[in-house]
Amino acid sequence: VKNNLQVITSLLRLQSREIDDEKTKAQFQDAVQRIIAMSLIHEKMYQNENLSKIDLKDYLDTLAIDLIKTYADNIHVTLDITSKLDRLGNNTLVPVALIFNELISNSLKHAFQDRDHGKITVELFPREKNMFELMYKDDGIWSEPSKEGSFGLELIETLTEQLDGKVTRTNENGTVYRFILKNVE
Repeated sequence: VKNNLQVITSLLRLQSREIDDEKTKAQFQDAVQRIIAMSLIHEKMYQNENLSKIDLKDYLDTLAIDLIKTYADNIHVTLDITSKLDRLGNNTLVPVALIFNELISNSLKHAFQDRDHGKITVELFPREKNMFELMYKDDGIWSEPSKEGSFGLELIETLTEQLDGKVTRTNENGTVYRFILKNVE
């Protein structure tokens, strides 16, 4: 799976070299980052004897650093990631990774513009009946989206529904997303 995802990533990168339009190029880069997020999950899973038990904090740290290098190499971003989850089911890992990918890339592209620093806080902890909470916060000032219903936000909503979850977003001293999600095996 990881090798196939790397081939897809390479194909998209090759194709994007032929694109002159910067907006289209950026969309290709976003697609590449989503695939890298999935590929990284498989890499972390196969490094463990127990495929369903990966170090979620380590995974999120690694993904965040990769996204920072891609989207905001000139911004110093402080990461504070805490996970009190023992494990996530295999069918939960990819949607959570893609949600995280969208959140952090959105923060880097929209919340920290014209700044040289920013802070992102992530907390994951168990709730009752196979549910867990994901809290994501940045201290940025978001620019207004150029259009309503961006692909990234629609993807977050779809992945939240896929995990029988709910999400709320508030803008108070930055942006805060709170997800209540089901841990699907």
